[in-house]
Formats: sequence, C-alpha cells, structure tokens
Amino acid sequence: MKNIKYIILFLVLFTVSSCKKQLDTVPTDFISSVNYFTNEDQLNKGLNAVYNILGSQSMYGEELLSYMSYTNDEGIFVFNSTGYIVPSNFGYTSSDVNFTNLWNVLYQGINNANIIIEAVDAPNASGVTQSVRDNIKAQALFLRGYYYFMLVDRWGAVPMPLSSTKSVGDANLASTPVADIYAQILKDMTAAEAVLPQASTLGTNSCGRVSKNTAQGILARVCLSMTGFPLNDESKYAEALKWCTKVMTTGENSLDPSYADLFVKEARNEYYINENMWEVEFWGNGTDSYRQGGYVGVRNGLQAGNGTTFPGYGYNFLGASIMLYNKYQKDPVTFLSKDVRMGRNIAAYQWTGGSSASQIMAKSYWPLNGNLYQRWPGKWRRDEEINLPRNKNNNGTNFPLLRYSDVLLMFAEAENHVNGPTKAAYDAINAVKERAYGSGYRVNSITLTNGGSGYPTPTPTAAIPITVDVNFDKSGDANGASTAEAYATVSGGKITAITLVNMGAFYGSTPPKVTITSSNGVGSGATAVATVDPINVKEADLLSGLSKDQFFQEVKAERMRELAYECLRSHDLRRWNLLIPTMTDLATYGPAAPAGTIRNAYTSPAANITTKHLYYPIPPSEIATNALIKQNPGW
Repeated sequence: MKNIKYIILFLVLFTVSSCKKQLDTVPTDFISSVNYFTNEDQLNKGLNAVYNILGSQSMYGEELLSYMSYTNDEGIFVFNSTGYIVPSNFGYTSSDVNFTNLWNVLYQGINNANIIIEAVDAPNASGVTQSVRDNIKAQALFLRGYYYFMLVDRWGAVPMPLSSTKSVGDANLASTPVADIYAQILKDMTAAEAVLPQASTLGTNSCGRVSKNTAQGILARVCLSMTGFPLNDESKYAEALKWCTKVMTTGENSLDPSYADLFVKEARNEYYINENMWEVEFWGNGTDSYRQGGYVGVRNGLQAGNGTTFPGYGYNFLGASIMLYNKYQKDPVTFLSKDVRMGRNIAAYQWTGGSSASQIMAKSYWPLNGNLYQRWPGKWRRDEEINLPRNKNNNGTNFPLLRYSDVLLMFAEAENHVNGPTKAAYDAINAVKERAYGSGYRVNSITLTNGGSGYPTPTPTAAIPITVDVNFDKSGDANGASTAEAYATVSGGKITAITLVNMGAFYGSTPPKVTITSSNGVGSGATAVATVDPINVKEADLLSGLSKDQFFQEVKAERMRELAYECLRSHDLRRWNLLIPTMTDLATYGPAAPAGTIRNAYTSPAANITTKHLYYPIPPSEIATNALIKQNPGW
C-alpha cells in the first residue's frame, strides 16, 4: 500500500504510556529493523507506536473525531467550509484527503503492529521473559485486529498484510474478501483475549491499555457488525452474546452512578475504569513538552469563538440534531427532562459575547423548547478542564472507545435476537435507562422569593461579559456532576424570573441552597428557593412486555441516547441497513430549520447519499501504486 511504501522499515517511537500519562519525550527516534528490539523497554516503546495511531490527527485526534463520524442523525455539521463539511454530507469525491489520510494511518498502525509481533519472537529479544513477550504480542495482535476492523467496516474488502513491509513489492496486494478479514480479526482478538490480563490487575489508571475486559467487549462489537451489512451472518449474535456475558460475569465492570461524571473525568485526567473501559488518551495543552493533544470538546463541543481563557475555545463544527433531542423523554408542558443525559449531551445554553482581548464568554440559556435546530453538544465541556492555560487547538481530554453501558446494550441486542426479550435482556437495557435518571432527589422547581436590587442587565456581547448566575449548592450532590441549572431574567435592576432548565439529580432530601450573583459583583438581595422530589426508578420508563421487534427498536433508540457523539452511530446505522433511510428522515426536518448552513446540514446528506456511500472510496493514490487493487463500486 502507498502509505507503507513511504514508511518501509521505519517505526516512529512515540512513547505514549498507560493512563498514568507519564510520557517519555523521545518522539523523533526511528528504527530500521525488528533486530532493534533486544529488551523489554525497546519492545514497549515500539508497542507505544502502535497505540499512538489512535490519537493521530487522522483518527480520534481530529478528523475521525470531528467531521468524519457524524454522517448520521445525532449531529449536524454546521461549519460552512467545504473541506470540512463534505465528509459529513456525503458530498465528497474519491480523492478527498480525509479518507486518504485515514487509510494511510490505519495501515501505518498495522505495519507497526506487524513489526512488534515479529520482534517479540525474534532471537535477539532473548533477554525478555516469555510472559512479557506474550503480553506485548497480545496487545499488538489486538490493535492490528482493531485497525483492520476500522478498515473493513469503512472500506469493505481491502489488502490484508500480516507481516511487516520489507520491500516495495510487499505493498502490492489484492484486496482480501470481507469475510476473510473478519475471520482474521476474530483470530487476532481472540488470541489476544486469552493472554491479556483483567483490567483489575492493571490498576485504576489502566484504561489506555487493552485488557481482557476490553478485548471481550470489542469482540462483541465485531461480532454484532458481522450480523449486519454486508455479511448478515446471524450466527454471530450468539458469539456477541458470549463475549458480552464474559465481561458482565467477571464483576469488574459497573456503571458510574452519574452519567455526566464520566465525561467530567475525561476532561480532568481522572478515571472510572469500571465503565470507561478503553480510552484514547490525550495529554497537554500545546504549551508543554507533551505532544499528544486532541480536539475532544473543541471540535465536537459547545461553540465558544472568543473563549480561550474561559471557557476554552470551541469551534462551531457540530450541532446537536433535533432528532436526538426528540429521543429523550420530556414533560409535555415544561419540556424539562428527567433523563440527565439530555442536559449533558445537548447543552441548555451557548457561550456568547466576549472579545479576543478578554477571551472570556458568558452563558446564554436557550428557551426551554426553543432554538432546537442550533444547539450544541455538551458531552465534553472545556470549562471543566483543569489543565491550564486552555489552548485554542489542543487539549488533554480523553475519548472513550468502549464503555460498559455499550456492553450492556450489545448484550441486550444479542440476547433479544437469540432468545427473545428475556429477563436478562430487560435487566441489561433497564440498567442503562435507570442510571440515566440518577438517584436521590432532583430539583423539581425554583421559586423567586426576592428580586433584590441593583442587578445589571446581562450583556454577553460586552468585552468582558456581564452575567447573573443562578447556582445550586453542591453539598448534597453525591457526584458533583449532574447538578441542576437555572437562569435569571433581569429588568430594571431586579430579578424578575428564574427559569429551571435542568433538574439534575443526586441531591439529598433537603433542597439545595440557591445563590444569585452577578459576574461584576453588582446587585444584591435576590433570593430563591428550590424544591426537590425523590427520584423513582419507575420514571425511567423501564421496559417490559415487548415483542422481539419492539425490544430491538428500543435498543436502537437507547444506543442513540446513551452513546451520542462517541463515533458509533453511523457504524450502527450501517450495520442495521438503516443509514440511507435515516438520512432521508433527517431531511424531513430541513424545511423547519433556519435557512442556510443549518438547513443544508439537515437536507444535503439525503440529497447526496447513494448506495456507494456505504463504503468509503479507495484512495486514488493507492490504486495508482497498487496494480492489484480495485476501486469500490460507484467510485
């Protein structure tokens, strides 16, 4: 393959470590032979180069993260720039550089893995114990399988080299059939799973390295992929069920009680390996010695054009789709949702105002049922980052590749197909639904008791924005993440109304104290009181009594609600043979959307997509240099 021709015999030693993020700063060393690997340290550095592919710019570092994974109904790409928008609206050509870059970096990862697989068994590595060899080889095998999974899922039949490239001629390979590639993926990952240790033995900061638990969960994902487009091998449901069951019966994994807490932790270099089973690790802010930063929450978070100092710069790339908004259960009168995922995944506010000089912006809340066509994803929020100063184009927020809630939903899908909607299937999906509503008490209402005096009218467009903030005491919040939100309306120096926009969760039976403050310290005397209600598990709309098909429809919806913006939705829709129909459904919302870029984001995918888009085009540069490969149909 073309990319391999340009990296023959070279392996970049980017030394990305485990979740402890204690990085070696020697990213510019190169080696030219597997004979280099003579000790454990050298093998681990080579293995780091295999992992490092995950955080590259072409993958979760930027391109795959921000505008190549939102060809679906959970988000709309609203940045009006052709180079960025065409990958998301199916307007790209076969020569689009994004697909070439992704192709190249995946094959670079495979070649790096092949070098390590060969090196661990080489005679010159005789000083390395067998157990160390086995563990390093298992990780390299798993990652090779993972990169092939990403290739076959997106391109279909592709070349499948299983040894490192040693000459230009090695790169001329015909495409391997899809079924054969999947068979090799299962072989690699299964061999790795047998050797890899449980996550519990790797420590609480182990999510950056694959464990037995991770391998089992990803194997389930691979098997479910095989049940749908293009193989439609329904026998793999049973295998997916087997791998999910292995994860679930170890007792090592569990759901974080707070959904929002998972993503707060990813912004703060904290870990909850019970649920966040595998993450792409990023580190640094572009001003330090680390060079493994990414765009999590920058490209796929809230817009904040002037907010480098606060809340942190955010591009207006990705909007939250009204189809995702409609998936969450809401009160038909107040439009408040008891599902805390809605308030986290679809922010109730935007960042506005400020200047390039102040680099500070203010929160401006939407009407409860307003501006539904131009809201922003809030799963990862830059104001929660603690690594300062915040860089415009670089941050250290991790990105999840596998969460335990995904395993539960895969189990529910597979169990339903194999055995029908059994109690075990209901228990799995209902556990995810129940967590979404939190526990303890939630804020039910907020009442203004004194409007105070002297408060400034919020002016978010000022150089230094003025805000009047409503805050709920967090002392009763067991997790500190799923807190309630409200905003104040000011007129004539008084607070005239307070509007609750997020009910939160995890409060105690005593209502949280409410404080009202202005950002410039002007104004006083305003008071308000909150009331709370106990959270009842039945409010989660737990499932029971469904037919097999009805249960499957619920699984599809729950995966959208739970896993929004985690780069899985397009994959799911494609394997379910629903990608094209879903884009058609998305277009029906276009006429009600604001004219221009936003409306186009709803309508253009349906106008452009055809069956050829079920697979990416083979890069023309690959076809030009590999006489044995053929372009995918339609390209």
